Amino acid sequence: MSCRHDSPDRGRTWISPDGLHFDARSLECPEPMLEVLGMIDRGEAGDTLIVHFDQEPIFLYPELADRGWTHEVQAEGCGDGGCEHGVQLRLTRMTA
Repeated sequence: MSCRHDSPDRGRTWISPDGLHFDARSLECPEPMLEVLGMIDRGEAGDTLIVHFDQEPIFLYPELADRGWTHEVQAEGCGDGGCEHGVQLRLTRMTA
């Protein structure tokens, strides 16, 4: 059985004024990383993707850099409007 999906669960994605969001919380490893990289590789992420994780995805960072993306921790263990738990990252495509 493969952990790879052709596209993320649409109930886990939404658009807000700050960009496209993807909720990777409660997914089993390595699905969060595979889903995020798949969205980037397929062009679904646009130039900005806000991802909600259960924990900081340290193994994702080198993969993002290889693809020309940066990351910024926006919220960690928050409860005021952002994420309810975990960590929220803003991923941004680097410009040439």
